[in-house]
Amino acid sequence: MRVATVLFAIILAGAVFGLWWFTRPVDATVTVYFVRDEGIVSTVAPVERTVRGRGTTSLVTAALRELLAGPTDTERASGLTTAIPEGTTLRSVRLERGTVIADFTRVVESGGGSASMLARFWQIVYTATQFPAAPQVRILIEGQQRESMGGEGVVIDRPIERPAAPPRF
Repeated sequence: MRVATVLFAIILAGAVFGLWWFTRPVDATVTVYFVRDEGIVSTVAPVERTVRGRGTTSLVTAALRELLAGPTDTERASGLTTAIPEGTTLRSVRLERGTVIADFTRVVESGGGSASMLARFWQIVYTATQFPAAPQVRILIEGQQRESMGGEGVVIDRPIERPAAPPRF
């Protein structure tokens, strides 16, 4: 009986360790997209960041949080900016049948004109759709599906895929 108990404890400890080992967060590289001014137009530009996570949902969440943190001083010095308003918060991220569902606070749609609204829209789309398992993103605001984002009418009424070439706005 005692041998069986010890054997059971060893097997249980091995299973718990194995589960932890294969589900623990690890360092991963994600791409975050900021805005680069190109004279009379702007576009999104990629920046790599190291985050901790495992799995598409975890990594998309980490990438979007890095996006909301904005460019570093070094990135700003290289000409990168963000159109996402300060104070924007990511409420949740989930993955449904290949679509990232990203829910933001309403601050995301405040201020700016049409170029600014397009810039923040594309920053979110490109950052959220970088993984093959999730080629589309659906943007929610305060948990609600909307037809458009902000007063500029950027359409968010369906899942969006990134275009082949970075947009200019």
